[in-house]
Amino acid sequence: MSQGKVKGFDIAEELKSIYGINKNISNSLTNSQKEELLHLLKNNKTVLELTKSFVAKNKELGNNNRTFGRQRSDAYRKLEDEREKNEKLNNEVSQLKYELIELKNQIGNVLSEFQRMLVDDILTRSEILTFIQELKNSVQAN
Repeated sequence: MSQGKVKGFDIAEELKSIYGINKNISNSLTNSQKEELLHLLKNNKTVLELTKSFVAKNKELGNNNRTFGRQRSDAYRKLEDEREKNEKLNNEVSQLKYELIELKNQIGNVLSEFQRMLVDDILTRSEILTFIQELKNSVQAN
């Protein structure tokens, strides 16, 4: 490794440990820019305060991103749970519709059979009534 990279790494460490500047931010700077920034932070209160403000905002944004990421994951998980519940309910509704059709068919069959039995019974009774009437007529005729 060259002297500059080791020195650049040390400056990035110093920027992180003393001023809270994340390496992913300072790594976009050249070594000379890192050195200049370090010098400015040590010698210029305005630059130091602005940097503290940036570091605080970056931390806040990072926390917000984590929070929103968790909320998004939770929402996706809940959405999947609701989709599964919806699919289960749709399957249950389909099964109930099928069972209802089967019950209607069974009731229709029972009613048809009952109607057939009533018609047979009525016909049998009418035959009995006809027989009784004929018997009555024959008794009266004699």
